[in-house]
Amino acid sequence: MNPTFLLWLFMLLSPPAADHPPLFHRLAKTDSHVHLCTFDSAFAQQARADRFRLVTILVGATDSIAIQRQRHWAVAQAERFPGTVRWITTFSLQGFEEPGWQKKTIDRLRRDFAAGAIGVKVWKDIGMVIRDHAGRFVMIDDPRLDGIFHFIAASGKPVVAHLGEPRNCWLPLEQMTVNNDRSYFSRHPEYHMFLHPEVPDYAEQIRCRDHWLEKNPNLRVIGAHLGSLEYDVEELAKRLERYANFSVDLSARICHLQIQDRDRVLRLFDRYQDRLLYGTDIEIEEGEQPAQVREKVHRTWREDWIYLSTDQKLTSPLVSGGFRGLKLKPAVLQKVLHANACTWLGLEE
Repeated sequence: MNPTFLLWLFMLLSPPAADHPPLFHRLAKTDSHVHLCTFDSAFAQQARADRFRLVTILVGATDSIAIQRQRHWAVAQAERFPGTVRWITTFSLQGFEEPGWQKKTIDRLRRDFAAGAIGVKVWKDIGMVIRDHAGRFVMIDDPRLDGIFHFIAASGKPVVAHLGEPRNCWLPLEQMTVNNDRSYFSRHPEYHMFLHPEVPDYAEQIRCRDHWLEKNPNLRVIGAHLGSLEYDVEELAKRLERYANFSVDLSARICHLQIQDRDRVLRLFDRYQDRLLYGTDIEIEEGEQPAQVREKVHRTWREDWIYLSTDQKLTSPLVSGGFRGLKLKPAVLQKVLHANACTWLGLEE
């Protein structure tokens, strides 16, 4: 019998404990959304110590040189830590209106898949930054991108889609609902859409993303950051109900769950337990101190574990006020922390 299954069975049958610290270290887990922007091994070493597998994701649709640099890091990490690090590629929209762009892009993706890429990332530059020659913003459902997504679907690879931003992004800083967003958008005013009314608004970002899902029913899509529907689990549930090819990761948005009604959040996890993937969005760059990296990632994983696996009363600097952990059912916890990544990203158990 599978040893991982036996450990989860033990959780089901054992009496309640504080947060099952031995199980945290013994059970296989997957952080499905990280950014290893370095050749340093500290993150991967901590992942092995904590029994995590990492999926490092390339980002950016405007700078092919930056994408190539990220590719070098990802391939090097995956080669050094086989079985621990996997990677997801992306593509540049530079020259997307020029003849031959689609073929060149598909050829690049084909080479990345052969080199070990398990999927493709699309980023918020699509919809929020890139414009065509007529000055129109390029949205994800633009017909000029259709051939790329048809190829990805035919290749059996998923797309991780960071499209739009939290709804808070279109609000003044003082009206945002979590400290996490206030901090991020104060440091990145270029993405604080309240300051950029010329950019398509939140509703339009979501409408185009939904239309893209409708157009591509055979494309497996993982909506990064709760699919930019973080503000309301019931709005997220509507999309999960409507689009069978759609799942979401929790990366950098758990704080939005912590401020919502706990019973509603639990209903989401229970009903859509096969469609939620654990991720953190931790980014490690060149030059960071290895000991600090290891402490940061371990602390993040442990804090999320406590929130997901216990009903303790908790606080976080990312939100104002306290909240209770979810204490997910063991079977649900196992899916969120590991099994769903295997299913949606095509990973081995």
